[in-house]
Amino acid sequence: MSFWLFLLQIRIMKSIFLLLTIFLCSAALKAQDNNKIETIAIIEILNDTLTVIDQDTVPLSSVYKKVNQVLEANDLSNNIFPSITLITNPSVTENSIENIKYQIRSTPIQLINLQRKIITNYDGVEINQNVLDQYNALINYWNSLTPDNRFYRETDLKFVQSVALNMSLNQRIRNKKLPGYLPFVKEEAIVGKLSMLEKKSDLDYKYIYDKDTLHANQLASFEDYSYRLKRRIIDEEKIIIIELSKN
Repeated sequence: MSFWLFLLQIRIMKSIFLLLTIFLCSAALKAQDNNKIETIAIIEILNDTLTVIDQDTVPLSSVYKKVNQVLEANDLSNNIFPSITLITNPSVTENSIENIKYQIRSTPIQLINLQRKIITNYDGVEINQNVLDQYNALINYWNSLTPDNRFYRETDLKFVQSVALNMSLNQRIRNKKLPGYLPFVKEEAIVGKLSMLEKKSDLDYKYIYDKDTLHANQLASFEDYSYRLKRRIIDEEKIIIIELSKN
């Protein structure tokens, strides 16, 4: 075999390999784009003992079993990510919500969307007793926690802030006082350098700089930056948000 023929074969093999790589990457990206989230059930939490799932009244302790039955009844393709929406009333305690979330996440379903019925229906104007009940329930719950355990949903914060701004004088007197520790009352302080951050192994961390999310391999460049630590609930997961600052 001549040298030039051998070289030609090498080039052909490289071209085939390149085309195969492009094809596989394109297929992977197409599959990723086709993935979608599908809500397979809506669970209304009536109180601390009962829920409604697919029009069936289900005890709170049996949510895991019912969710598995719903999963089995749905013919989900490989590119479908099943999710569940929780709708809760003001009288439902956070412990019951966490109990149900734990039961759901013990199934293959990991995506949960929580909606508080009163907050969803709140128009930002009318402050009726249902709105006040939800306002008081949230503040009572936050007050019961230590500072390190206070994680907030943005929807809850916006709701409480709006209610506090729109209450009448009489409603302010008769309902819970707005806590001074809430982020919209007093923003989280900027603390020491990122290199001094003591991470907790049981929590997820999200790093933000100039509104961009940083990846783990980028953090070494920011070790001398100060940061603001925020505790939030995102997609029903407790997340520590680290907002980095040059100053």
